[in-house]
Amino acid sequence: MNLAAQAGVRYSIKNPQAYIDTNILGFFNILELCKSFKIKHFIFASSSSVYGLNKKQPFSEKHTTDHPVSLYGATKKANEIIAHSYSYTYNLPITGLRFFTVYGPAGRPDMSLYLFVDAISKGQNVNLFNYGKMSRSFTYVDKIINGILKIISNPPKKTNEKKNINQNLGTSSSPYDLYNLGSPNETKLKKYLNLIEKKLSKKAKIKYLKMQIGDVKSTRADITKFKKKFGFSFDYDLNKGIQKFVDWYKNFKKN
Repeated sequence: MNLAAQAGVRYSIKNPQAYIDTNILGFFNILELCKSFKIKHFIFASSSSVYGLNKKQPFSEKHTTDHPVSLYGATKKANEIIAHSYSYTYNLPITGLRFFTVYGPAGRPDMSLYLFVDAISKGQNVNLFNYGKMSRSFTYVDKIINGILKIISNPPKKTNEKKNINQNLGTSSSPYDLYNLGSPNETKLKKYLNLIEKKLSKKAKIKYLKMQIGDVKSTRADITKFKKKFGFSFDYDLNKGIQKFVDWYKNFKKN
């Protein structure tokens, strides 16, 4: 299982080479090792960023992913394509997972939840891009882990190629599959921030900014495919999830 990558949309604008070195060359090295050791099931992290300019939501695995708007999204799209070629050529069972805005305790410091909690706690400005007109499928980390655990022992199987004439990355004759892993509920960024303020009992100093290059206004996950296969949903109480992060943050700062 490969969950490692150079992550983040915005940093890919500042340091594109890091994304090529890690997400392309590093990923290639892992696939080569999977081939050499005849791995029974390779699972890798993709991203909702592959959906890019798609307007139709919720995002489905059936939708095109030909127009990413960041290099990060492009490298994840490349991962999916390269992985499919290895799956087809070497009969390697491979599953790609498109994560949607994962949050929770010990979350990355460049993600919105950490940035917002940290800035509010310190009395600093909270930057709201696109003037706050953003929304996301915020997905609690424990639900992501539980979803992955269900996939581990269910590698995709090769199917009859003649039955898959109109192929896309979601329906391939190769032992290859893709799933959205994300909350089916879309939350507006302002509501998200308001919940954080309540947990901290402190108002945010908001600085409204224009949309950043490489960002998208909204993401919402269609998890129909995953739910049908595994009978599992990624719903989680956002209030509860934010509270768990705030509790972790306060303890982390004490230490």
